[in-house]
Amino acid sequence: MRKVFAILALLVLMAATCQAQQKIRKSVFGANAGVSIPLGEFALKTFTYDAGFAAPGPNLGAEYLYYGKIFGFSSSIGYASFFFNEKAYQSEYDRTLGGYGINDVSAGNYQMIKFLAGFTLKIPEIKHTEVMLLFHLGYAACIHPDLRVTNSEYGVINSIAKTNNGNLVADAGLKINYWLTERYGVSIKGSVSTTEPSFSDPAGPNGYFDMLMNHASVNVGFIMNLKISSL
Repeated sequence: MRKVFAILALLVLMAATCQAQQKIRKSVFGANAGVSIPLGEFALKTFTYDAGFAAPGPNLGAEYLYYGKIFGFSSSIGYASFFFNEKAYQSEYDRTLGGYGINDVSAGNYQMIKFLAGFTLKIPEIKHTEVMLLFHLGYAACIHPDLRVTNSEYGVINSIAKTNNGNLVADAGLKINYWLTERYGVSIKGSVSTTEPSFSDPAGPNGYFDMLMNHASVNVGFIMNLKISSL
């Protein structure tokens, strides 16, 4: 009889543990928007090697996370646009040419689409709040804007056609979720990314150039728990 009770107790404990694990597991969809800020060489505004003259711009993203009490997996897709600092670029040409002639710069925006996947580490939920670290690898499709510089005396002195390429990207972030209800919540996230695509430049010495497009992003958005316990 004792063995029967022991077996029943074990079965009850296993069922309770299973239910508890199912309860803390979450399948979460999120959408967010924010600003991306160029870092390092990508943000340089002087004529030095690999200077990008990039300025902060908007971004959009969507993500899916599946996690338990501490560990989980996540994936995301995001789009970012970085403005080209035409004013700083023109100032460098004014300085280089010593004020000879009038320079004019026209350029589009840098653009990037990131496809990421990786794992998530988090602390247990406290007062409807989750704090997690996300580590991702993936692929970044990047676009270098068209760029044209003209001088009133020399004519066109620099021209780069719009070109695209991609490379591997690494991303790490800190994310905070706050659940308003069992299903819906809001989030804030900060992250840093690094990638170095090569862009075509037929007029250049190698026919191409590498650009380190490091950047940070700050995003806010909403989250939805796709897997809630049924009543």
